[in-house]
Amino acid sequence: MFRGIGLFLVGCNVLAQNATPSAEQLFERLSPSIWVVKTFDDAGRPIASGSAVVIRAGSLITNCHVLAKARKVSVTRDNVAYGASLEHADTARDLCQLKVANFNAPPVTIASTGTPKIGARVYAIGNPRGLEMTISDGLLSGIRRADNDEFVALQITVPISPGSSGGGLFDAQGRLIGITTFILRDAQNLNFAVPAAWIAEVPARSAAALAARSERSKPAAATQAGNAQVFEYRLRDRTTGLTQNIRYRLDRMDGDQLIFNQGSRVERAGGEVVTLTNAIAGEYELAMPPGGWITKTPERGQTWQLQYETKMQNQRIGMSVTARAADESTMRIGEREFRIMRVEFTGFTERGTFLKTNAVYAANAWYAPELGRIVRFDAKTRGGSGTSFFLVDEALELFDIRKE
Repeated sequence: MFRGIGLFLVGCNVLAQNATPSAEQLFERLSPSIWVVKTFDDAGRPIASGSAVVIRAGSLITNCHVLAKARKVSVTRDNVAYGASLEHADTARDLCQLKVANFNAPPVTIASTGTPKIGARVYAIGNPRGLEMTISDGLLSGIRRADNDEFVALQITVPISPGSSGGGLFDAQGRLIGITTFILRDAQNLNFAVPAAWIAEVPARSAAALAARSERSKPAAATQAGNAQVFEYRLRDRTTGLTQNIRYRLDRMDGDQLIFNQGSRVERAGGEVVTLTNAIAGEYELAMPPGGWITKTPERGQTWQLQYETKMQNQRIGMSVTARAADESTMRIGEREFRIMRVEFTGFTERGTFLKTNAVYAANAWYAPELGRIVRFDAKTRGGSGTSFFLVDEALELFDIRKE
């Protein structure tokens, strides 16, 4: 009789150990691993805030869009703050890894490969609207894929708000299954997270993206002896302050065609782009209309419409803009001064992988008739959120023309 009671008590203890933890227990266990991310400009003025999840000692994961335009970053919790720096960036998946010195907050457990089934109970812990340590629950309501069937987002009914970006999405056992990312505006309770399984891939994807960018910016090797003409531009990302030099080397002429960079860019006199197989100059080439932004000298005040879709380096961009020849001026390049015409481009752009988002678009292109090419270009646009977030604030300028 007593033995039976003992077995019964042991069985009860096993059941208690395997029981699903309550929301209160999950919050108590997981909240020390969730921190507030705050970003600042050069003058120390606050820009934005979001959330981050501790994935190992000294490392946290957040959304890259939380860090947009940041010059300084800190992670805070309960009036404790640490300076943070960007360690790895996978902007295509909107996952950025932060590094914090002397930081020993407990890491979460990341769920093994695979996702919970649709309908499973899930919990989000983050800092919506700056309200620290907020927990909410709901269901995994869908698994969303892009047109090519690539897995891009977990759809959840868990309420999230601005500031929740970068927070943790957990299953009923408290394992991290996603990073809460964005909400679909003008819709009821359509919220999304990116899968936590992607976190392990962030360092490698970040390194690959940096290598690809470096490779694209390398000058093409000479294809023939002699003095080839080189147009050297400087591309500046005004969000990050990073700059790189972009070279267009005129290798040869074939009839009326000018062959640059071993054939990756082919133009005609006047600036019409016949072929472009490798976009090395950022927005100037990624969003360029078929044939180029300007292909001949426009009359002052002239306007025209551009509506098109382009795809370069797996980025699909839709454009609907009005071009207007605004004014004339001069520009010094090296030892020479050139007459230039400025053309404004204003309208809208549509971008995004899973959820396509429209945003206001503004750009200026300065065209030098004597050179038959654009010598300066700047563009600004910002829109979307989460995996559909995009931010462009770039300037490209020709600063040298030489023979080599």
